[in-house]
Amino acid sequence: MTYESENVTSNVTLRQLHALVNVAELGSFVAASRAMHVTASALSILISELEQGLGFRVFDRTTRQLKLSAAGEQYLPSAQRVLAELAEAQRCAQDVRSQKTGIVRIATSQVVSWMLMPPALRAYRAFRPGVRLEPIDLPVDEILPSLEAGRVDLAIMLRLPTGPELQAAPAFDSPLHLACHADHRWAQRKRVRWSELSGEPLIFTGNDTPQRLNMALPPGAHLQAAWRVEHAGTALALVASGLGSAICAGYVRPMCEMHKLRMIPVVEPELMRQLSIYSPARRAMTPVAEGFHGFLQDWFVQHHGGTKRRAPLTA
Repeated sequence: MTYESENVTSNVTLRQLHALVNVAELGSFVAASRAMHVTASALSILISELEQGLGFRVFDRTTRQLKLSAAGEQYLPSAQRVLAELAEAQRCAQDVRSQKTGIVRIATSQVVSWMLMPPALRAYRAFRPGVRLEPIDLPVDEILPSLEAGRVDLAIMLRLPTGPELQAAPAFDSPLHLACHADHRWAQRKRVRWSELSGEPLIFTGNDTPQRLNMALPPGAHLQAAWRVEHAGTALALVASGLGSAICAGYVRPMCEMHKLRMIPVVEPELMRQLSIYSPARRAMTPVAEGFHGFLQDWFVQHHGGTKRRAPLTA
């Protein structure tokens, strides 16, 4: 067989490479055709097409012997590498589809990262050890912009109005409490009314403001801020120093216990702060991010009384 350079094409197919590797490794057309579930004549055509495309023989064939040509021996390792890399790419795709590998970046506030995420991250790592989770704590006003810009995959924070770029799934509701010093006159109370907090030196954090809360309170209850800070940790440190009492969501209780503070439910009315899981509305999430989103919803149902939105995640 001769090959003219102008007739040589570059349209080598993966099926032709499989034919080459199978024949070379099994040593016969019959065995290779069985491995590929084709007829010997169909396999012979694949090899002939490959040789035509390459511009050289890959096998020297006689009636008694079949062996790689010198050019075939030189070319075979490259064909094997191509097929090995393809197999690895297929395994990777399967792992991505089955959520076994990947990276999920989660933007949260410092308090959520500290109070809520470690047990959930530990449980998910045991479930999906090949997935890398990257919690990123940010100032509250940077969390959703980071998600909109694609710097993170998910965000967890208190429910806020969002634009069309984001969607929010409820995680769980946490009632507002008063965190006070152990020596405070109300420290032994089981509950306190909002109307009793008028004139009390109060510490507010994040998006909670006296103006926002006053709009939800009945006449006669009027709150004023003695301090406005960004982080609940700072607010509770001020409470521990005797500088006031803090309005905070119930999920910060472990932090209060560290400071030996009392947490008292505030009632009439009972006000809730809804924690939500935010995801992109117009940008496709990776399968592993979708999987972790569902896992978090189930986790919050099981551990914080969240509202169930989907079937439990299964192994």
